Amino acid sequence: MMSPRPISEPPASEIDWTLDPEAALEMGSPDAARQQMSDVNRKLGSNVLATMVARVVNMARGVCIVPFLLAHIGLEAYGIWTTIFILVSYVGITTLGISNVYIKYVAEFHARREYDKANALLSTGLAVTIPLCTAVFLVFWLGWAWIGPLLRLPPARAGEGKEAILIVLGVYLSSIALNAFNDVLTGTQRIVSTQVFVTISIVVECAVIVWLVSAGRGIRGLAEAYLVRTAINDGLSIWWAKRQLKWLHLSLRQVRRESLKYVVHFGGLVQLQSMLSIFLASVERVVALVLIGAAAAGLLDVAKKWPVSLSAIPTAFFAALLPAASHVDAASGRAQKLHNLGELYLRGSRYSNLCTAAFVAALAFWAGPIMHVWLGPALPIRDRLIPLFVVFSLAMQMHMLTGAGTSIFRGMGRVYEEFTYSIPNLALLAVTLPAARWIEGRWTPLGIGAAVCLATAGSACVLMARVLWVLDLRLTRFLRVVIVPGLAPYLVAGMLAWPVARLVAEVNRWQGVGVLLAAGLIYAAGGIAVLHWWVLTDEEKHKGIGLIRHGLGVLRGQEAAA
Repeated sequence: MMSPRPISEPPASEIDWTLDPEAALEMGSPDAARQQMSDVNRKLGSNVLATMVARVVNMARGVCIVPFLLAHIGLEAYGIWTTIFILVSYVGITTLGISNVYIKYVAEFHARREYDKANALLSTGLAVTIPLCTAVFLVFWLGWAWIGPLLRLPPARAGEGKEAILIVLGVYLSSIALNAFNDVLTGTQRIVSTQVFVTISIVVECAVIVWLVSAGRGIRGLAEAYLVRTAINDGLSIWWAKRQLKWLHLSLRQVRRESLKYVVHFGGLVQLQSMLSIFLASVERVVALVLIGAAAAGLLDVAKKWPVSLSAIPTAFFAALLPAASHVDAASGRAQKLHNLGELYLRGSRYSNLCTAAFVAALAFWAGPIMHVWLGPALPIRDRLIPLFVVFSLAMQMHMLTGAGTSIFRGMGRVYEEFTYSIPNLALLAVTLPAARWIEGRWTPLGIGAAVCLATAGSACVLMARVLWVLDLRLTRFLRVVIVPGLAPYLVAGMLAWPVARLVAEVNRWQGVGVLLAAGLIYAAGGIAVLHWWVLTDEEKHKGIGLIRHGLGVLRGQEAAA
């Protein structure tokens, strides 16, 4: 029996790679173009898989360690610990641009074999970040008498709170500078190595937390465990970069004004865009806090928790797309560049959208059962959370559709194109928020959440339209390759929605966990079957099987070594 025709484009091997004579001279030959994209796609798959594994490990670590901490240090101390990282994240806002500068331009220089420029960029970046991070730490250390009271630490924990804050801040700031070595590995598409180091450091940190907190070190123990984690991750990155990149030689003599321009111009644009992104990611809670109160802000935060947490897995595609796009942008000839970037964009968008839909479909259709099991049937806010949970889940699907485009734009050096998302988002918020107030007759959490989600969806459409225009891609092809396949998980999740809700409603909370786990296995099996028969091409099936075999081979090798 013949299998149904997949919903996709022909495999890369069937794409016309013919170049005009000028482009053939730049690229060497059509075979060179084909080989370049083959190498990029091969590395992209491995990099995405490794990033996903690292993020799943980090998510599991966070879920498992919280009950342990609450039992050993209490809610107050745990609140101080989370506050420390909120403080650190705001301090780190001013450094968000430098990492993208390293990744993008190292990828370009490496593709062109311009190693002197890569060394100059890294040397200049370190010459800027090390003094800057040192100055920030000294401001906190010497000015603690003025900064400490602003944090409102409980008097009984002021001493250990100060010590923990200074340890975490010092470690975080030093890591910002030393992360250049991690970024150079990412820029040269050695992302698998960086994610292995991240995974190792997370596992070790978890063990150290259990040891130190059990020994009574409290918040100090958490800070010391974070120090161990960062030292392992940065140390392994420095060692591996020195070992793998023979051309890597850094010194003050290589600091150049030209490299500083990259840091200021590209990094500055990324910095501004990142600040807007941080604001847009929390705008609904800020608005609710100001207009309704803290309870409404908390309700929105709880409703958004699952979609935001699970979105960390699909974003693995975007982390791998940036250096891949920079490599293609630097190494391709003029006639082939847009074609290659367009294929890379469609491939990245397709897989990230399928991955996102696999999670979002279950969240949207099973919102009630999930709330029943997660929060318990007796919690008063449960019914108010369900519509918000669905709205935020669907909005996350739209938001994640923009990730591949922004990664491609950054790889092309067109970071300013990202404002095509943030500026329309702000403009739409100015319309949707008052409209929600008018429709509801008052400010409500659901109205605010729905208004923010509508603005997100609208601005996502604007950005995707811009990407298609720049890369000269047809809307019909984008819908066929990316959007339509993403509907498959919704079909499977929707078919299971009624039986899952019925079964969970008839059992207690812990039995409901078993029902959801069983339903998840059925959903996964059904989703894989639908993807196999109606969505994936033969080439994609072959690559998927190859990745599974590669992962099993690695595991078998580790077992044999043990």
